[in-house]
Amino acid sequence: MGRNWTRHMTNKELAKQIVSFLGGCDNITTALHCVTRLRFNLKNNELADMKAIEDLEGVIGTQIKNNQYQIIIGPMVADVFIEIEPLLGGLNDNEVKTTKTFDIQKILDIVTGIFSPILPALVAGGMLKGIIAMIDGFGWVATDSGTFVILNLISDIPFYFLPFLLAISSARKLKVNEYLGICVAGALMYPTFVAAVDAGSSPFTFLGFVIPVFKYADSVFPVILGVGLLAMVYRFIDKFIPNVLKMVIVPMVSLLVTIPLTYLILAPIGAYGGIYLADGIVWMFDTFGVLAGFLLGFFMPLIVTCGMHQSTSPIQITNITTLGYDYLLPISFCHNMAESGASLGAALHMKDSKMRAAALTTSFSAFLGISEPALFTVNIVNKTPLIAAMVANGIGGALTTLLGAKCFAFVMPGITSLPVYANPDGTIANLLLMCVCIVSTFMIAAVLSYILGMSKAKTTDLVIEMPVKGKMISLDQVADETFANEKMGKGYAIIPNDQYIYAPCDGTIVVLAQTKHALGIQTKQGEELLIHIGVDTVELNGQYFESYVKQGDKVKKGDRLMKVDFKSIAKANYDITTLIICTNSQNYQSISIDKEKETMIIKK
Repeated sequence: MGRNWTRHMTNKELAKQIVSFLGGCDNITTALHCVTRLRFNLKNNELADMKAIEDLEGVIGTQIKNNQYQIIIGPMVADVFIEIEPLLGGLNDNEVKTTKTFDIQKILDIVTGIFSPILPALVAGGMLKGIIAMIDGFGWVATDSGTFVILNLISDIPFYFLPFLLAISSARKLKVNEYLGICVAGALMYPTFVAAVDAGSSPFTFLGFVIPVFKYADSVFPVILGVGLLAMVYRFIDKFIPNVLKMVIVPMVSLLVTIPLTYLILAPIGAYGGIYLADGIVWMFDTFGVLAGFLLGFFMPLIVTCGMHQSTSPIQITNITTLGYDYLLPISFCHNMAESGASLGAALHMKDSKMRAAALTTSFSAFLGISEPALFTVNIVNKTPLIAAMVANGIGGALTTLLGAKCFAFVMPGITSLPVYANPDGTIANLLLMCVCIVSTFMIAAVLSYILGMSKAKTTDLVIEMPVKGKMISLDQVADETFANEKMGKGYAIIPNDQYIYAPCDGTIVVLAQTKHALGIQTKQGEELLIHIGVDTVELNGQYFESYVKQGDKVKKGDRLMKVDFKSIAKANYDITTLIICTNSQNYQSISIDKEKETMIIKK
């Protein structure tokens, strides 16, 4: 199927392809979705190319029931539907409730969603910087030559104009107009503002309020915070403006509110945060020595996550120009090795081939000097590699401080910049010390990441109880072929003889269909469980279902979740078979059913 593509489709691309293969938006009369499927009614069924849709990456399968075209997407169905809605001009309201819960998982999801699209540019710039460092280190090209200047310019572009890249990806992730997002970045990079920074001019004032002057090129937080504010302001204003005036009023007022507040409050938060961080680092090394090296190394992954690592650059440059060397760049070098090793260690125990390939690729990228791909797409997401990277880099930071490792030029900290760690006086002692530090850090991170990952995988198997009393049957006995063929994952079905649905395990309600016919539970360990009540019961539009929980609620095994009038559902000629499915079955060694004990065992 299309899932073997080497290039992964975005949700927007998938949405466009689906609409196209269904005969275009003019051929679609209704569009909605449940917890796992897109559901369409068409004017002319013959225009739909279901075989082409099945071959799309991200599509698990298709089926036609009651003249309705169903496209099985899985847990990402809501994200795909969000991209389909604008293409159809809002035929239907989204059928899935989205409560405004905000937790660490959502924060990480936002961070990942913002950085993932711009990683190709960062990787390209980072790798090129590493190559340039090697060219400079070996003296292959004169630094004042046009060739070197152009190469350096190309490598700088993704970082200098990082606010613009982040503005686009932030706007897309936060669902606000991308061009307005770019305007926020443009405000931070406006020539008048940049010139004022370069000239050391006094702060501007706006309506009597002082606007601090900072350099926001290659910054991270200011533009993300600014676009976040833009999204909130835009949605708020949009509620009160008549449709006929929205195009003119909403964008204008949004920028008038967002940009001054970004200048006055949000952007300086990131800038001042960087200044205080830099001052704190100097104080730490002056006061605590080796312990400071450990602490900076340990927290470096989190500092990079916040985009505040650039704030140490002035200290590094000052050290090199005044002392002839710097003691912070070696810790940054170790950090890249820690992220590389942690990703490699994670790859060694991953079962999913795509995840393993991503981990190996990002490990190599970090090895060359750009750690963000490994940090954001592998280590943070899988958690244990992040812990391994933090511990390993803490040890690496302590080692560089203890051994007195130094860097003699301001370069991108990666393996290609290793030559600049040789002392300009011709001795290689410092270079050898640095090799000891980076090799130790890499090995510790890789081994620790592997051990933690394997330990996590070997934790106690999860036992899933029946969510409703009744007769347990296997999935192949279910009338719906999507579930019967295990396209959604492994599990089992129950023919209910009771009216209550109970929590089959401890977890969080992460999905609740507005029609209440299905809900999703995620455990602390990451198992994703779908309870699907009846077949095609989405068509009942919530009738006969009473929910006791809402999305975001924490539940304990045995908690009562719903009350369902199965008798009335059956009288309405709907199949009442209830299913419980592990939708991320591919992440586990095995999933078995114990019919005697009426449980499902997920073996990690």
